[in-house]
Amino acid sequence: MGEMWLDVAVLFLLEFYESQWQRGKTVGEVIGRAYRRYREGIFYFLFSHPSFYYSLYVGLKYNLTNFWFLSLIFLKFMDISYKLTIFKKIEEGKGGEALPLPLETPVTPIMAYLNLLLYPTLLALALHS
Repeated sequence: MGEMWLDVAVLFLLEFYESQWQRGKTVGEVIGRAYRRYREGIFYFLFSHPSFYYSLYVGLKYNLTNFWFLSLIFLKFMDISYKLTIFKKIEEGKGGEALPLPLETPVTPIMAYLNLLLYPTLLALALHS
């Protein structure tokens, strides 16, 4: 039981790391920071999401296949995929088409750190189901 909580805590710390490197005051700043990592190298960008890989590890470790775990993996995968789609549109000069809201939209602290609540909670539910 204690080891499971340690896994949730590690995921929380990895999510905090991701929030820190992606943070910005507007949606445009958040996308810009992520896009700069992508421009430095696709693998640099992909490995900047360690919580995704750690979630996969925990899923294999505990043989998780329940709804909560699959939801976590699906959301993490869609997050990374959507960013890559936005980057492709930016490179085509159509960056505004990929976003459903203006780049000047402010990012509130709750929006910036929602992942700290969502993903560890999903993992905790997955581990206790």
